[in-house]
Amino acid sequence: MTSSPSSLPSRTTDVAVIGSGIVGLSTAHHLLDRGLSCMLIDPKGPAGETSFGNAGSISVGNVMPQSTPGIVVKALRMLANPLAPLKLDWGVSPSYARWLLQFLVQGRPQHVLPIIDALSAINRASRDAWLALGERIQAQDLIAHTGYLHVYSEQETFEKGEWERDLMRRHGVAFDVLDAGQLRELEPGIGAGFQRAVFQRESLAMRDPGDFCRRLFNHLSARGAVPLTASVSSIARRDGGYQVDTDHGPVHAGRVVVAAGAWSNALLRPFGLKIPVIPARGYHLMYPQAQAVVGRPTLWAERYMVVSPMQAGIRMTSIKELTALDRDPHYHLIRRLDPEARKLFPGITGEPVSEWAGNRPCTPDSLPIIDRVPGEEIFVATGHGHLGLTQGPVTGRLLDQMMAGQPTEIPLAPYGLARFA
Repeated sequence: MTSSPSSLPSRTTDVAVIGSGIVGLSTAHHLLDRGLSCMLIDPKGPAGETSFGNAGSISVGNVMPQSTPGIVVKALRMLANPLAPLKLDWGVSPSYARWLLQFLVQGRPQHVLPIIDALSAINRASRDAWLALGERIQAQDLIAHTGYLHVYSEQETFEKGEWERDLMRRHGVAFDVLDAGQLRELEPGIGAGFQRAVFQRESLAMRDPGDFCRRLFNHLSARGAVPLTASVSSIARRDGGYQVDTDHGPVHAGRVVVAAGAWSNALLRPFGLKIPVIPARGYHLMYPQAQAVVGRPTLWAERYMVVSPMQAGIRMTSIKELTALDRDPHYHLIRRLDPEARKLFPGITGEPVSEWAGNRPCTPDSLPIIDRVPGEEIFVATGHGHLGLTQGPVTGRLLDQMMAGQPTEIPLAPYGLARFA
């Protein structure tokens, strides 16, 4: 006879961390340093979602939000182009219609510049956080100091990018503008159609995001963090703390960290919160390992496609599909970009060996949510969108500082829940 979850014995911990992606794991890392007991709760274990399948770029020089002035025209052009990254899952479009309107509003000039300042601040702090974490768990071999390369196939797009380059200069981003010869010195295997590039020198690259998370998870477990592979159905106040109900029994915690990505909304709703975080599904294809094809994460600006070298092969990532959590992936969206990946790097040979889809938790202003639920000992770390890998370790550090009542290394107001009020 199988026991029901409610009949299983309750576990007790100081902090229940819901979500074992890079954000939740990084948070637990710092909480353990303070002597707090932690339980890591996730239905798929470490890096079961977007922390596994991303492009691997730790993009510390990224200052641009997804929504910028002129986004309406740009979005309409993308929707008309089958090779463009923006896709709408029309079957569930009412579920994200309000979010899409907020997204367009955030692209207005009066909103964009403060968002850029906030993105720059957290991304700038991310580099040291990544290097410190890699050294702590002895995973420096997975972090490559290769920079991040943006390449252009159209001169017009490159010229329009001067606004972004000017903002990068103002925010102290270390980058070089490359001509065709300089580009080929850096990436000899680049396709013939690419003549201009921007190289962000201080960005890092992750050779296997999933493996890094697994190593971090094992490190935390060895230090006493308790893993629980389970789905969370609810959080409720109970006995001076919180009862976290899972399909493997309840957990009693003094405090709760919700780092469950796009699944965070349902858990926070009983506390009066409805955060504008929706799943924007991304995809990747993995190609067989090949020598000297690509040396660093390389973004094709017009396609918003990234080709990256990984331990297991070559990864091509793309697509921002606005959808719902219960919808099946549409793998044809990424498969039809296979010829484009070979234009970017003609040295890619063989058929893709695997494909993947994952739900990025996206906010309309491209900023993460790092905050405490008002009046509760529940802390929120979600909404990192396309920059979850970049911002994960520094988010963990910032959340730990907040939970300890210490001044945070950067002001957290731009990432707070109050901005959605």
